[in-house]
Amino acid sequence: MTLSSKTTKKNATQHKHPRYVDCDNCSMQAICQPIGSDNQAIDLTNNYLTRRVEVSTEQSSSLPLNQSTDAILFEQAKPLTAIFAVCSGTFKLCQKNDEGVERIVGFRFPGELMAEDALFLETYNYSAVALGDNSVCEVFVDSLSACSQLAPELQQNLIQLLTKQSYEQQRNAQAITGKKSADCLLAAFLLNICQRNAKHSGNETTIELTISRQDIACFLGMRRETLSRLLSKFQHEQLISLNGKQLTLLSLNHLKQLSNQ
Repeated sequence: MTLSSKTTKKNATQHKHPRYVDCDNCSMQAICQPIGSDNQAIDLTNNYLTRRVEVSTEQSSSLPLNQSTDAILFEQAKPLTAIFAVCSGTFKLCQKNDEGVERIVGFRFPGELMAEDALFLETYNYSAVALGDNSVCEVFVDSLSACSQLAPELQQNLIQLLTKQSYEQQRNAQAITGKKSADCLLAAFLLNICQRNAKHSGNETTIELTISRQDIACFLGMRRETLSRLLSKFQHEQLISLNGKQLTLLSLNHLKQLSNQ
């Protein structure tokens, strides 16, 4: 895996790229803007923020997974150095238990945070693995802390950011927990990821699904064969359409009814 900053902060501000999530729709926005009033605004972000760092998909020798195109952004149990916001692409979050068994504990999409829980733990609680060519904004924690000492408003903005993130993750977890059947679980999952991506794309019915079926099955706790059967069933019932990596939800009402059963 390699990280490279291909745009400076100035260029990132002046030239919007449709590939990237808009800053106004990003969870990191609270600490990425100048603080103070319009007449006396202070921009400290150059001290702790690197925008739009490209995460390449060169094979990493440390990657413990069976997908050579994946790249690790940060690894579980390593000391915290930075927190991240996804600018583009999708990340999967992988966590090993004490026995070394790995499971997928979540996914992150454009505008969402990663590693914010490590601010308390001081080590990363999971590994973040890029699925394809992605990019992130990177906030260096020590530098952010130093700036927060000088500007208490920045510290308040960080608290607001973490509180909002906690609320959002609780909502995402509630969306797919407690489902009575695999059909309900899959419907809830597809609705959830499309709704989350809509904050970036503006389209809550279509998503480029870079997550493999194996990863989806692992996250949902079902066999891959079961997932494939359900996806075929949903297509036959005209609930969804799958064209390569493009997933389209054809019947939102029916899927919502199914997810609430």
